[in-house]
Amino acid sequence: MSEKPTAADAEIIMRLYDLRREAELRKARAWYAGWWPRSADEIVQMINAPTNPQENAWLRQVNGYWDMAASFVLRGTLNEDLFFDNHS
Repeated sequence: MSEKPTAADAEIIMRLYDLRREAELRKARAWYAGWWPRSADEIVQMINAPTNPQENAWLRQVNGYWDMAASFVLRGTLNEDLFFDNHS
C-alpha cells in the first residue's frame, strides 16, 4: 500500500489494541500461543467436537480477532504497513 497512514488508520489500530487487552482475549491469546496441534484432525476435533468448550471458545475468539483485523487490511480499510508495524 503506497498511501500514507491516516488518523483514521491510527484510530482503528488503537481500537484493535484495546480489543487485544481485553481480559478474556488475553487468556485466549495465552492459550493459543501454547497450543500446538499435532495434526489437522486435532484442529478439526477442537472445532467440531470440543473436549474442552473453553478452549474451543478461545480458538474461535483468537481466530475471529485475526480474521477481522486482516479483513480491514485486505479490503483497504486499514493501512497495511501501519498494521504490520503494530501487530506482532
